[in-house]
Amino acid sequence: MANVFRSNGKLMLTGEYLALRGAKAFAVPLQFGQELEIDAVEHPLVYWRTLFRDKIIFHAIFDTDGFDVLETNDTDKAEWIKKVFKAIREQKKNFLQKSGAEATARIDLPMNYGWGSSSSFITNLSQWADVDPFMVNMNVGGGSGYDIACARANKPILYSNELANPKFDEIDYKPGFERNLWFVFQENKMNTAEAIRKIRSKKVNDKDVRRISEISEQWVKSKDLNEIMELMKTHENIISSILGIPSVMKKYKDFNGAVKSLGAWGGDFMLAVSEMDGADVISYFTGNQRPTIFNWTEIVKNQSPE
Repeated sequence: MANVFRSNGKLMLTGEYLALRGAKAFAVPLQFGQELEIDAVEHPLVYWRTLFRDKIIFHAIFDTDGFDVLETNDTDKAEWIKKVFKAIREQKKNFLQKSGAEATARIDLPMNYGWGSSSSFITNLSQWADVDPFMVNMNVGGGSGYDIACARANKPILYSNELANPKFDEIDYKPGFERNLWFVFQENKMNTAEAIRKIRSKKVNDKDVRRISEISEQWVKSKDLNEIMELMKTHENIISSILGIPSVMKKYKDFNGAVKSLGAWGGDFMLAVSEMDGADVISYFTGNQRPTIFNWTEIVKNQSPE
């Protein structure tokens, strides 16, 4: 009988970059994610395939000795999966030592959105192996780990990771203006590893880290849309000053509302908040060559488990 695991995608609303320095971040799990189905086999091989919209987009065969790649259609991806397997075995020495598996991953989040295909993958494999996904994530690529927390969350979270000690609380976030919150794709998937290297090369003072944490805490308590927009502007100004990069607000300065980057600046998604009707928000960004737009209510997971 097959074992099936599922993990969510993610988006970080506050704390980008500085979550790596221990700042508290506000993040949301998504209704989109990744499923992993495992069937055990007796011989020492892992037959892997990944499906997106019922089409195979990746396949590979690994041995279970050192997880060498014996066959694949994407060498870079297969080598990354090999790193994940080896990081799991560092925690669990007997993982796949006497057997193999047929593994089928089914993804329902678009790979170019930056919604957590890697973190949901790591979390699914860690569930299968019964190991700590935060440790696997740290050994494979670093990052704050908020995406790993979102992978198993049922509601938005407040997350922090000081001294490699991840902590998070689920929040029943229903401020009453969810339909005024929009996620807009900037049509450019950013490199997470490069973003991590960038912030680690920057000088960041403790005051900015504390202020971002305060913004995260204020945000989840606020019932005032105008206050949220002011918090967005303050957050953007702090990160802009640290990175030496103009805020995305300058690009959309005629927008009747507020916008902020989500994730690595220069790409991925941004958050747009406005009192305008949804049709007007969509019209504005479509007219600015940003046609991929989702409302909060369409993609954010915010419910108790069944």
